[in-house]
Amino acid sequence: SEAKKITGTFTLVNTKEINHTITLSDQKVVFHTSEKPIVLVNLFATWCPPCIGEIPYLNDLQKKYKKDLFVIGVLTHDTIVPSELETFMAKNQMNYFVSNSTSNDVFADLLAITLLLPKNFSIPLTVMYVEGEYFTHYEGSVPVEMIEYDLQQAKQQLKSR
Repeated sequence: SEAKKITGTFTLVNTKEINHTITLSDQKVVFHTSEKPIVLVNLFATWCPPCIGEIPYLNDLQKKYKKDLFVIGVLTHDTIVPSELETFMAKNQMNYFVSNSTSNDVFADLLAITLLLPKNFSIPLTVMYVEGEYFTHYEGSVPVEMIEYDLQQAKQQLKSR
């Protein structure tokens, strides 16, 4: 089945008022503010135990691959207030960009549609893009080795471009 034609531009904002503008266009994503060739979008919620379980791995990946990788956490279907989110992020030592923008849910829902997922998709949902092109995605918790393997593949692909 064909992925629906989708286009939208979103500004993802974190608690420090730092913005990242993203244009979603079918299975392509343009990150207007990141120079990194590989982007990992992680849809998560603070009330979701498997999402919380993934945070240390995402922290490690962001640190280990900082030259090539931009990890972006997108808080979805979560009503946590910014001050509590700050506390949550400090407690979990989140070293990557986390958006709590009001447009997150719309962005997350559209992203799910581009992946042909149901409207009530499960989280965490992590999507990897290489130079804006869809590369792969993971529904639910996955072993960090799997993501790391795919990151290695993505880096190889970049070298051969």
